[in-house]
Amino acid sequence: MASGYAAVCDGHGFPDASAYAGQGPHPIGIAVRSAKGPGTGADADLTSDVAELPAEWRARVNTALQLVACVTVLDVVEVRRCEYRVIGSTTGNSLFETRLSNRVLRVEVRSARTGKPVSDAVEATTRTTTCAATAKQAAFGSDVNLNQFGTLTEAERDDLLRGLVTATV
Repeated sequence: MASGYAAVCDGHGFPDASAYAGQGPHPIGIAVRSAKGPGTGADADLTSDVAELPAEWRARVNTALQLVACVTVLDVVEVRRCEYRVIGSTTGNSLFETRLSNRVLRVEVRSARTGKPVSDAVEATTRTTTCAATAKQAAFGSDVNLNQFGTLTEAERDDLLRGLVTATV
């Protein structure tokens, strides 16, 4: 849903959206993008990680949406390399590795109707240090990015947005 509201992050409002006014909760959507362009892969899985908002924060219809949280991946900081054994390998010690990185995020909340910011943008950094128990290996010659990236926990995401969603405006 929120990816359709990415234009709000560029300052373009949707006149049919509800005004950010009255008593909360104010329905919010999330749009995710990368500051480094589409080639980083750092934002590839972030949308699903941050878009599952509490039910009372979601808009039942698009015109009821009042806010859009614009989440921009500013940078990726490698934490460590994760080593995995190839399943079914006949060579005994066949290994592959992926990189585990944290993301530096900029979160700015804008009015869905006007496209204007409703608060100052904040930066947040994910704090992942643990490699996944298993990982997929990229096919030979593939340009698919199978590296691992930290995400905000639900509590961290909600703490960033709660004040604006529940406010009386």
